[in-house]
Amino acid sequence: MRLREKIISLVNKHYSHKKKEESYISFLQRKHIDFFKKKGFPIFRKEQKSINISPIIDQDYHILYEENKIKNIEYQKIKNFIFLKKNKSFLFIFVDGIYNSSLSKIYDLKNHVVLSNIISQKENKIKNYYGKLSHKYNVFYTLNTIFSRDGIYIYIPDNIILEKPVEILNISTGLNSEKIMMNSRNLIVVGKNSYVKVIEHYKCLKKHLIFINSVSEIYTLDRSKIDYYKIQDKSFKKGSSIIDNTFFQQKKCSKCSVYTFSIQENFIKNNLRFSFCGKKTYSYLYGISILSKKQLIDNKTSINHSYSYSNSYQLYKNILFDKSEGIFNGKIIVNKGIKEINAYQKNKSIIFSDKACMYAKPQLEIYSENVKCSHGCTIGNLQKEELFYLQSRGISEKNGKILLLFSFLEEILNPITIFELKKIFYEKMKKKLNKYL
Repeated sequence: MRLREKIISLVNKHYSHKKKEESYISFLQRKHIDFFKKKGFPIFRKEQKSINISPIIDQDYHILYEENKIKNIEYQKIKNFIFLKKNKSFLFIFVDGIYNSSLSKIYDLKNHVVLSNIISQKENKIKNYYGKLSHKYNVFYTLNTIFSRDGIYIYIPDNIILEKPVEILNISTGLNSEKIMMNSRNLIVVGKNSYVKVIEHYKCLKKHLIFINSVSEIYTLDRSKIDYYKIQDKSFKKGSSIIDNTFFQQKKCSKCSVYTFSIQENFIKNNLRFSFCGKKTYSYLYGISILSKKQLIDNKTSINHSYSYSNSYQLYKNILFDKSEGIFNGKIIVNKGIKEINAYQKNKSIIFSDKACMYAKPQLEIYSENVKCSHGCTIGNLQKEELFYLQSRGISEKNGKILLLFSFLEEILNPITIFELKKIFYEKMKKKLNKYL
């Protein structure tokens, strides 16, 4: 049965019994069931530069939902998947969408910091945050709300700097199916004057097809700070897919930095949306994509400036090989009656194949004066003069290209403050560039 029909069947059969007196999350599920029954899947139109989701929903994926059993795995099988070893992080392990406390390493927490899972929390703790940030109908946000089994809950109280990063590792065991749909969820609240670093990535125990439908809702309160790293690396079978919806709400003087690294041979759609609830906010969005074969990636960003004296900076860089295709759709909105906005957006791409394509659609919607906003896009190849210079100094053509490409990406890699993670990025990117150059 195709995923499309399977979803409709599960919505009708397994969730029709939800009652009004049940929990807040059950109420949200019922609400989104009604949304889905009314609006269903979007219709793909070729004239709109976006990824066609039909190849995903027309496949026979097994959906991980609340009635599925949990599979036990040993730490030895997953220890090589962990980025920050030797207790250098607070480690969250989720197996098939369920929090695994025995594999996770959460210890020495002080000052009422909460690093736990969503379903273990009392309703009054999450009610004001969970399911609040999607401003319009989004079918995959809706499906995640309906089918999500659990999720990360991070709460950093006021005036806390979490010294170690939080590493979130989502593992798919494959169960007894060759195709799995997993709905992962993150809820993060950073208190006033607090700071946290978060790393999120996925691994498969088997080389099975997986469709990851992820939702993250992140709240940064006054003068707080978060660095968020999303790593979409080659850890799945060819043909796997990721659809990621990440929503930020920033209050005054908060600072958010998001790094998205996509270096796998899959279908990826990233939807990143920022909304502001205070003045003097700072938002930094960075993205690196190294695409090959027939990989498709769609990075969509939305920055809604609704308060004065706020700043946003977007920089996405892409390297394309073979028949790969990239889409960058970035939007900056400056609302009426606000001033002193500084918004910058740029997308740069290097293409190594006549059959590779990059579509860039930067957008500015400015309804106010006394603002500074700019956007730009460049698409090209390496400079022959620079490559010739390196070769004249005894560097091979291949190594010369790698040096120039790392120089091209350095502007995004430099701000990373986690040394071990930066080293991992370099190794993963060098491995892929070595393969295709």
